[in-house]
Amino acid sequence: MKRRLLYFLLGIAAALSGCIKGNDDATPVIQPQGKFTGQYYRVHRNNTTQVKDTIKANLTLDLTSNTFTITGDTSKHAGSKGTFNYNQSYIEWIDSTVPVGTNSLDLPKYHLHGLYQYVYNGSSLEFAASTYPIDTLIYIYKLKK
Repeated sequence: MKRRLLYFLLGIAAALSGCIKGNDDATPVIQPQGKFTGQYYRVHRNNTTQVKDTIKANLTLDLTSNTFTITGDTSKHAGSKGTFNYNQSYIEWIDSTVPVGTNSLDLPKYHLHGLYQYVYNGSSLEFAASTYPIDTLIYIYKLKK
């Protein structure tokens, strides 16, 4: 019991220490902008058989200030456009071609819509999302300028 309490208190201390900010620890976020091309992957895992099937498509993503347009292999991924917001860890795509009140997962083709974790280094932009907590679908984008 004491060990659990110790680990709990250490976890709380570690979490709270991340909330303390100094003036010199603010890392600027590089704004993703430009024309990116690369691969889109949709990985589906069947819960019953545990078999995975993958759809792959070549896409082009154009980013300007806070708008995006996605084109390319629209036989497997919907061409779309809209706005986006980002911070250090997440990028949120708001696809204006998804009808209001519609779940983008219910559409015939996948639209770039929703919240994704991302990594951007100035030339490579990678982002991914899954259908948490079910995790039967994973969407991965690996793009380069």
